[in-house]
Amino acid sequence: MLDVAQNFQRVRERVVRAVERAGRNPDEVIIVGASKQVEVARIEQAIEAGLRHVGENYVQEAKPKIAALGRRVTWHFIGHLQTNKARDAVRLFDLIHSLDRLELAR
Repeated sequence: MLDVAQNFQRVRERVVRAVERAGRNPDEVIIVGASKQVEVARIEQAIEAGLRHVGENYVQEAKPKIAALGRRVTWHFIGHLQTNKARDAVRLFDLIHSLDRLELAR
């Protein structure tokens, strides 16, 4: 099995090739590593390998990960955001991808 750094490098190379085939600049593409049910040590390995954006599906799962890993990466919320978790999500994440209604945004 590939280690995290090798796997991330392969993904990055595939993205670069695909973007170049499309006639775009690879610097315009952001790779977001989804960390759903991934332990902190493996996320740390991905960060050390060059991952700069981490996505999490659950607010409650993100809290200890963000506390452990800090703000060295940009944190994305990529799951379904529940109204009762919105206040925490706004404090924890740099970007929220999944608002499904205007009232939730407010």
